[in-house]
Amino acid sequence: MFLRKTRPLALILIVVLVMMLGVTGCGTSNLQTQATATPTPNETNAVANSSSANNTPTPNSTTAQATPVTLYFPTPDASGLVAVEKTVNVSNGEVIKAMFNEFNNPPTGLERVLPKGTELLDASIKDGVATLNLSKEFKSNFEGGGTGEQMILYSIVNSLTTLPNVQSVQFLLNGEKTIAILGEMDTSGPLKRDESLITKQ
Repeated sequence: MFLRKTRPLALILIVVLVMMLGVTGCGTSNLQTQATATPTPNETNAVANSSSANNTPTPNSTTAQATPVTLYFPTPDASGLVAVEKTVNVSNGEVIKAMFNEFNNPPTGLERVLPKGTELLDASIKDGVATLNLSKEFKSNFEGGGTGEQMILYSIVNSLTTLPNVQSVQFLLNGEKTIAILGEMDTSGPLKRDESLITKQ
């Protein structure tokens, strides 16, 4: 009689224990999944450091580098252009800007290139064409005639086409193309190098 009463009770206890073990196992499984999905602080820092490293500019992009260039300056009588070797400090790869800074520092016996007050507003190179956006002073302060115009434009063109990725130069005045930026020569399209203007001093 006592055995018959305890058997159903024992079965109930076994079922309850099995159910409790099942619930505990599921909870452990969920905790393990969450632990695997959540990165540790060290992993988070590693990812952050990696992103920062990728976004940090390289030293070469900000450090000025001494770069040899060839610039052409007009002779005093505007009979031709003389090649002058110079070393310029180039920052952020802006070699055209560095060259422009030297156009008004001619060697003794040669003429400055740019009209007074001329500023290089922007410069870019694409498909072999260097596009120069010059300030209004490039035109308004120009004092020469046709020969002086030729000397100025080709001092710039012949200088920039010494760069390996430049074959021609497009002039803009305050961001706009003009048919004749200095009055006579056609500057509606890019100008190519003119070797015939190069002379020896």
